[in-house]
Amino acid sequence: MEQSLFKGEAGAFAAIEQDIIHTYKLITSSRYITNRHLEQISADAKKRLSYVESEDDWLYVLTYMRGIYTLADRAATYEEYERRFHYFFQAMSDELVADQERMKETGTFRPFLERLLFLVVYHAEEAEAPWPPLLFQLLKSMERSYLDPVYTFLSESVDRSRCARPLSLSYSYAVLLADDEKAALSILLAQPHTYLDQELRSHFELLKQRSKWQAMKEWVGALFPHKHQGTFGSLQPFIDEMKTTLPANKKEFDSVWNRWLLSPSYQRFLTFSKHYRDDELEELLNRLLPELKRRLHQVEAAKTFEKLLLTTKRYELAADYFLKHERDPLRMRPEKIELLEAMRHEAPDYAKPVYHQLVIRLIEKKSRLHYEQAAVLLKELKGIYEQDDTLFLFADYLTRLKKMYRTYRAFIEELKRIGL
Repeated sequence: MEQSLFKGEAGAFAAIEQDIIHTYKLITSSRYITNRHLEQISADAKKRLSYVESEDDWLYVLTYMRGIYTLADRAATYEEYERRFHYFFQAMSDELVADQERMKETGTFRPFLERLLFLVVYHAEEAEAPWPPLLFQLLKSMERSYLDPVYTFLSESVDRSRCARPLSLSYSYAVLLADDEKAALSILLAQPHTYLDQELRSHFELLKQRSKWQAMKEWVGALFPHKHQGTFGSLQPFIDEMKTTLPANKKEFDSVWNRWLLSPSYQRFLTFSKHYRDDELEELLNRLLPELKRRLHQVEAAKTFEKLLLTTKRYELAADYFLKHERDPLRMRPEKIELLEAMRHEAPDYAKPVYHQLVIRLIEKKSRLHYEQAAVLLKELKGIYEQDDTLFLFADYLTRLKKMYRTYRAFIEELKRIGL
């Protein structure tokens, strides 16, 4: 290793130098290596580290990673075996992330974090360095007491115009966690190349969690000045929610919901519409429900349609839906069953014709299984008639039903079995 950055690193390196060389040779082997092989290489390195007797396990893991990285840099092999090195560094980083709670309990997390930050800054201009991704992982669950020193150290030590792209992402995320959206954006904008949507997903998730919609709008305009509607990849849901939250023109609202209709989701409906006034929500439902009804051949559209009918108590429309579209009552989805149950308890007048038709459709299937389900629905139908004291009408209906299907002996037997 070209030089030690902190106390103890030289001694740690001397203790595991041969292990580092062994692992490096395995990674750069000329043979074809699968992810399974890389998993075994990483496991072997961890096993070798387990033999080291030290209270500072983290020091040896960091030293191991830096040793591998230094050898790759000296031999200029990183680019050729980038996938392999990336896998190895990720595996070792995962080990440190998983161990952070234990380090906090033993009081070693702060010195570990200090050493990691030194490595981050020392290799700040190197895009291949494994330290910024590791820091990013730690930031996602970092308490404020640790975050503030990280923010201060990076602000004093990193030249945002010269740091590599991975560090820009980690640095900006730390600044965003510290509630400075403008500074975080300026760090990202210091990079000459456009970011991929997945690189910024965590940043946008944080802006959403904090309801920083105006800041998000500024970020979108600054980071993606030439992107068109609907082309933001994994960031699109955040941007759509932003547009439904901030005051916008009708064209933007329409573009959000037109995109939603291409892949309907009840949960995203709730997300996008949670800021709507009651009158706006009613207007939106009057627009979306007919569109969903035209897409009932798509399973997700049908599920969303059923969930909206249930939560908005549109039982008249639900009755029409069942009467026209339910062909196999024995295979109803949970969403449909829930909707039917709600109708039975809250809108019996709409439920009655639906039950009548479902019973007939089950009987006409002519199987014992369908007869059993028809009998169950008849029992529930009897309960509906009892609600409004019109049981005599049910008795008349049942008499006619038995007469109509008197030759269906298995069905008649099923009715007798449940006392109808």
